[in-house]
Amino acid sequence: MTGITPRDVAPGDAQRLQTIAETMAGVEDLEELPVDEAISRLEAAHRALAGALKPETERRLGGGAGQ
Repeated sequence: MTGITPRDVAPGDAQRLQTIAETMAGVEDLEELPVDEAISRLEAAHRALAGALKPETERRLGGGAGQ
């Protein structure tokens, strides 16, 4: 069983800001990656940012960063 972390109980805005910061850090240095991997990271970042920036849209559409 996994314990609850401070992030789990943080307000939604704080969780979204953390997601945005982590996502942006994950797309640094893309120019050093093979094209396929860079595209994959950008697609994942797009999904994560879309969910963080418009969470009500993602819930309504049934999508999410994990899809």
